[in-house]
Amino acid sequence: MNSLLYLLPILFPLGAGLFVLLAKPKRVGRFSCVAAGLTVASVALSMGVHGSCEHRLSYNLVLLLHADRLSFFFLLLISVAFLITMICSCEYLHGARRRHIFFGFLFLTLSAMMGIALAGNLVTFYMFFELMTLFSFPLILYQKGERSALAGIVYLTYSVFGACLVLLGLFLGGELTLRPFGQPVSAVYSPQQLWAYLMIALGFSCKAGMMPLSNWLPKAHPEAPSPASAILSGVITKTGVLGILRTTYFLFGATALQGTFPQTVLLVLSIATIFTGSMLAYKEQILKKRLAFSSVSQISYAVFGLALMTPAGLCAALFQVFFHACAKLGLFMCAGNYLHYASAHRVEDLVGMGRRMPGVTAAFTCFSLSLIGIPPFGGFVTKWLLASAALTKGGFLPQLGVVILMVSALLTAGYLLSIVSRAYFPGKDFTAERQDAHFPMLGSLAFLVVLSAVFGLFPAPLEQFFCSIAAMVF
Repeated sequence: MNSLLYLLPILFPLGAGLFVLLAKPKRVGRFSCVAAGLTVASVALSMGVHGSCEHRLSYNLVLLLHADRLSFFFLLLISVAFLITMICSCEYLHGARRRHIFFGFLFLTLSAMMGIALAGNLVTFYMFFELMTLFSFPLILYQKGERSALAGIVYLTYSVFGACLVLLGLFLGGELTLRPFGQPVSAVYSPQQLWAYLMIALGFSCKAGMMPLSNWLPKAHPEAPSPASAILSGVITKTGVLGILRTTYFLFGATALQGTFPQTVLLVLSIATIFTGSMLAYKEQILKKRLAFSSVSQISYAVFGLALMTPAGLCAALFQVFFHACAKLGLFMCAGNYLHYASAHRVEDLVGMGRRMPGVTAAFTCFSLSLIGIPPFGGFVTKWLLASAALTKGGFLPQLGVVILMVSALLTAGYLLSIVSRAYFPGKDFTAERQDAHFPMLGSLAFLVVLSAVFGLFPAPLEQFFCSIAAMVF
């Protein structure tokens, strides 16, 4: 009975989403916040309960749910991120029509992502991964219009192509890709099995926004409501990272993949994406597209850490997942406030926002400093650990990655601090009426800032937890 407790994080948001879509409650925002809070509580209730639940489709095809420390990390990260998004959506979508559709599909997306975190084998992961794509697709279409439809089509096309690569890898891998996640067996893989791994990793890298399958991010973000953009960048992209992590460390085994051509491909693509994403963000003048290109670059930090295939690289990648989620959730919420209250969607529209919206701009500044990697925020810890892991690994590509990380940090400073400087120093003649966000929004932003600062100053508990995850597979 206790082992079934971890089904609650899947079933509870599923039921809440169906209720919101079918019953259309009048106070849908308040109901959604309460239901999201209860989902976090269900995750907390299930923590520490380890077990498995399976359903056999055929003699060798099993749908398997399994809880371990990595599952609970992602369950907690995802559920808290959705709670914050629900709270902020109440203000952002205040008075909007069809709010129940947005909140309903948010809950369905949350349910699918809970399933991804609890998936015990690749088949189950793939099933929930596809459901997440289908449930998140209407979030991009919410604002309607031709451009939203085009963005939704681009998102769906890239997602389906990535899923096809994963499916191809499943077929090429045969029995290997059907076994449960767990302690990988050290083995020497055949060329076909290595190709299977590469296809799976590239398929998941689409959702993680890695080149050459990253174009959906800058297409989808500007057209989706800002809370949906926050979810897309803050946590949905992390499911791609989790897919690569589970496949590399819990299925094939990092030790067996060391020195193979798929590792080289992942290192090259992640390094290229880090640099290219930063360059495109530096040149972009539409705020949400700039943040989208920034996500393309920043999420590949985590892929680079995973591609090192060392315990230190895995720990650094998990740090990046956590701190990037905090920063990008906050940045897109800030962008939504600028758009909602000031109709500002281009970088030049943000002049003087430090005076007009001081609370939101202060939070934007803190999140920017974290992405750049400036203490006391967590981005500094991530970059330090990534560089240390790469230098310890040695070799041309890891060392090149360290150089690109430094260049990317400088570019990140260029495209984010330029916004901050204009916001606080608009000129002598600038005048504007102060109109900051309301308390629930500012409270959510403050919580994310404090979370990044506290764990940036005291990373030891997180490091110990992430090292315990690495110890599971090394």
